[in-house]
Amino acid sequence: MKALMLYAAVGGGAFMVVAALVPLFRWLALRLDVVDKPASVRKVHSREVPYLGGLPFFIAFLCLILGLEFFAPRYAQPEFYPMAVFGFLVMLLGVFDDICDLSSKIKLPLELLLCGALYFFGFGSTIIMRPFGGALYIGGFAIVITALWIAGVMNAVNFSDGLDGLAAGLVCICSLSIFAVAFQGNRVSSCILMAFLTGATLAFLCYNFHPASVFMGDAGALFLGFILGSSTLIEQQKGVAVIALTIPMMVMAVPLADTALSFLRRLRRASEGGFFEADRNHLHHRLLALGLSQRQAVLSLYYISACMGLLAFILSGVSSIYRFFILALAAGIILFGVLVLQYLESVARRGRE
Repeated sequence: MKALMLYAAVGGGAFMVVAALVPLFRWLALRLDVVDKPASVRKVHSREVPYLGGLPFFIAFLCLILGLEFFAPRYAQPEFYPMAVFGFLVMLLGVFDDICDLSSKIKLPLELLLCGALYFFGFGSTIIMRPFGGALYIGGFAIVITALWIAGVMNAVNFSDGLDGLAAGLVCICSLSIFAVAFQGNRVSSCILMAFLTGATLAFLCYNFHPASVFMGDAGALFLGFILGSSTLIEQQKGVAVIALTIPMMVMAVPLADTALSFLRRLRRASEGGFFEADRNHLHHRLLALGLSQRQAVLSLYYISACMGLLAFILSGVSSIYRFFILALAAGIILFGVLVLQYLESVARRGRE
């Protein structure tokens, strides 16, 4: 009961801090002219929308750390402090990108450097739990896994921030799913962080759901992805099989699949020097091209993400004998969805021709 009250307080506190600060940072963004102008081909909005809406996430995270230290020190985790330090650097990188439109050739190496450095502060592990039982020793390669995993989640959240409410909603659904798995296994660190993310993103959705009055920008998207990715490695480095990387990978299947497809498209353009060029072929863009409204596209991706979260919760509670079937089902759902999308796009193209 005390743990539930703590998680409710964490989520409620994050909600109140973010809900109170977003209007302030929206006003500040307008005053400083830090706005998203609908000039790029990737933009789907038709008016200027202020950035900096994601900065309250970091302030709320600091409030979480201070609140735990003063009111519930037994639940304060030492890993939260390096998360705050590196999270601050990630947020600064995002703010600079929002203001100056930083090149991906510079941004991606910096992201990998920051995420890889987190390994030396207790994140990641030289042993990875296998989804079907047992463990795999990876040695020094763990630094690379740590960097790629956290940076991958950061960019997955950032790539999904293309429609009103999409990134915040997907992070909220992912957080609720991982919270359910972590609560079942009595994993306090994960529960606290997922409660925080749930409260923070729900508050932001009050301002960001279509039609959005503020955007989180790269600063907010990268910070949310950083907390989401690094929080899963806290439990992994403690050798907790229940929160092995398979679970968060399944929960975040929608943004990770979108990121993987984007990477493949960039590889095809690499020979022409276009690897770092953005495009308008993300899943949400393609749903809009089929005629769905912003809300319909966002709610469709919410639904798929929720289904994957449910499968992840089931996966965490079954024996290794049944995990193969659940993983196969999850992979089949994603593959089927991509194939159906491609088929509908081909039908639409023939109709236009």
